[in-house]
Amino acid sequence: MSAADRLIEAAGPLFADQPFNAVSTREIAKAAGVNLSAISYHFGNKEGLYEAVFHRIIEDLAPARNNIKSFLEGGVIAAKGSVAMQREIVSTFVSAIIDAITEGDRPKWRMQLIVREIHGEGPCFKLVMQGHIEIMHDMVGKLVAVILKEDAETPRVKLIAHSILALCLQYALNEALISYRLGWPSYGPDEKEILKKETSGIVFSILGIADRS
Repeated sequence: MSAADRLIEAAGPLFADQPFNAVSTREIAKAAGVNLSAISYHFGNKEGLYEAVFHRIIEDLAPARNNIKSFLEGGVIAAKGSVAMQREIVSTFVSAIIDAITEGDRPKWRMQLIVREIHGEGPCFKLVMQGHIEIMHDMVGKLVAVILKEDAETPRVKLIAHSILALCLQYALNEALISYRLGWPSYGPDEKEILKKETSGIVFSILGIADRS
């Protein structure tokens, strides 16, 4: 691994755990096992390294983003067929998201850093919005629009798409809280199945496609 890559890998978790100004370049260099001068050589300054971390996050999320895009593009077409098909597509999508965010080797710091940046409207706010979040929202919004038979650009559709994604993603950020409340030791296979089933049911209700039989 190059010095630049080591710096990005070391800086990401540090930026996620502490505010930007609280993380020193010396601390980053030490964690990466490189000379302090490597930061200026590869990135110009700490701000440049911070931006590089977000570029890497967006790049790392590309495979999952592309897989979801392919699935939802087909799903939008199939969803026009029947409510049963809509439920199947939503359930598959929810399950895929929950699997992706609860896999054993997931780097949780990525989500923590993204949340910090968005809440604080930091310098990489637009980068992460345009590079990842808006893409995900728009993909889900198209499916929501088909199910609700509304325009994808309406505030209602956009807010519902946001709510669905937020509902799924919060399981990674709130794992300790949810496990405690439900009396789980952690997210095992059985616990994940419960999350998928109950979350799918919640989304069905939000979209008005719950099975009433």
